Amino acid sequence: MLIPPSKRPHVLLALLLGVSALFFLHNIYQPRSTFLPVPFWPTPTTDVTSLTGLEAGDYRVRDRVQRMRDVCAAPDRFEEEYGRTNLRMSRGYEGSHEKIRQLLQKALRGEKITISAIGGSITKGHHVYDNEVWVWKFWEWLNDFVGEDVEVTSVNGAAPAIGSDYFSFCFPLHIPEDSDLVLVELGVNDEGIPEHVENMENLLRGLLEMPNRPAVVLVEALAFSNGGMGGGGGRMHLPVAQYYDVPVINQRHPLANHFARYPQLVRPYFAQDWWGNPDTRHVNSRGHRDLGMLVASLVQDVACNMLAQDDFVVHPFHSEPQRIMTLPQGVTNESEEFADTVTYQTTWPSQARSWLKDPAEGETEREIMPGMWNTPLELGAMPRMRVLAGWNPDVNHVVPPFHPTCLSARSTDPKFNLTPTSSEGWEYWVHPDYLDKPYLVATVPGSTVEFELDTLVGMIKVYSLRSRTFGLGTASCWVGNDVDLAVTVDGYWESDANIGRFTSVREDLAPGTHRLTCELLHATSDPGGGHEFRMISVMSL
Repeated sequence: MLIPPSKRPHVLLALLLGVSALFFLHNIYQPRSTFLPVPFWPTPTTDVTSLTGLEAGDYRVRDRVQRMRDVCAAPDRFEEEYGRTNLRMSRGYEGSHEKIRQLLQKALRGEKITISAIGGSITKGHHVYDNEVWVWKFWEWLNDFVGEDVEVTSVNGAAPAIGSDYFSFCFPLHIPEDSDLVLVELGVNDEGIPEHVENMENLLRGLLEMPNRPAVVLVEALAFSNGGMGGGGGRMHLPVAQYYDVPVINQRHPLANHFARYPQLVRPYFAQDWWGNPDTRHVNSRGHRDLGMLVASLVQDVACNMLAQDDFVVHPFHSEPQRIMTLPQGVTNESEEFADTVTYQTTWPSQARSWLKDPAEGETEREIMPGMWNTPLELGAMPRMRVLAGWNPDVNHVVPPFHPTCLSARSTDPKFNLTPTSSEGWEYWVHPDYLDKPYLVATVPGSTVEFELDTLVGMIKVYSLRSRTFGLGTASCWVGNDVDLAVTVDGYWESDANIGRFTSVREDLAPGTHRLTCELLHATSDPGGGHEFRMISVMSL
């Protein structure tokens, strides 16, 4: 077939376009069976960096993995700055790392991450700018570590003059329920007294049971004004954190004795009070940065250890919390079910694997037993008993979820705001010099206020300010018509701290709606005869 000369340029162009199209299709097309879905879950023997034929989403996952591996392969910036010994000393407890690994897995999948903080005036940023607070410095680091294509949101839910007793009931007012990491800094505001064991346990149970089952880290800042060189509330928090497998970062451990040897270091590390003296309750911007980086060093170490494992994979998204795998019911010999169980557990530590107990005298069947040590599936699971409870072998005995109700003067949300059902002589008031410290206040004895609260467990508490110097008075609070069961709530105490504390009004109520009444009394414990009473919140459970 002859092509007229006038048509040849057009034919040649068509041929070139056709060849180009075939070349393009050849390079982009792969059989569907070679694609891996996003998120992907390679087999344990698969090296993520060697995967081929990935879709665009898979390449992003691979790039995130490689980004973290590059950081891990480089000299450790935290070790260079602080030294590995000081980093180890700052870790009061590391635990299993399980919840932090789950957080990192979420980042590697490219999902949005929400980190939240609760704490007192240190975390609120007393004497420093917002972008100098340790939580902000950690957020900056985490943003860089996970990469710009992962959205990391930070929420600072701190409130000054507040302890674990308040936050154990009122944390839902201050942080979002979809938090993935919660940093808790209350070691300075809490005293070293036994009641803070229960308060911290309630707080941890509430946080760990939030919808995303977040990672939680307790963080204690260096301070020399809350209970001695050994610290304050952190002494009460540590055994609770260990029981609940919650890591603890303590800035005090590597620095307290060092500063005692070199007191000249106090001024360059702490903020100044109104008279220019070191405020040994609040670190300055340098102390804040160090605290944030101590948390960052733990997260980085967990990431690098995870990435270095031979069986490392990026796991798919799980919409439901992972459950503990239980042994097959009724299996009492070397059956097929037991063989399947043992096969599943081959990658577990030897002492975590199931085993067959020798039969008792007169019996022939061997009972299947769980491993003597934790299995990987148990890590991060909620304990069924409280930390101070006695031993109970009944596995059906489980502490119910801790879902408290809190009405607080520090919330603007109508659902959580401290709004009385009736009031006479009480009014909302905020200190003109401290706008983040609002209260419901009464100053005239005989003033009354009422609230309606729903309870499930039967507990109602009142949270109010305590001070030795503010001239605070005394209130009487009761539930329903049980005036004879009223409790006295003192605003005055001997401590130098000006801080909130709660008082239990009732712990034996039936489930349902109850009326709480508080009355400002003529009697007062204040040596100066003060009567002012500052209520912060009322709580129920």
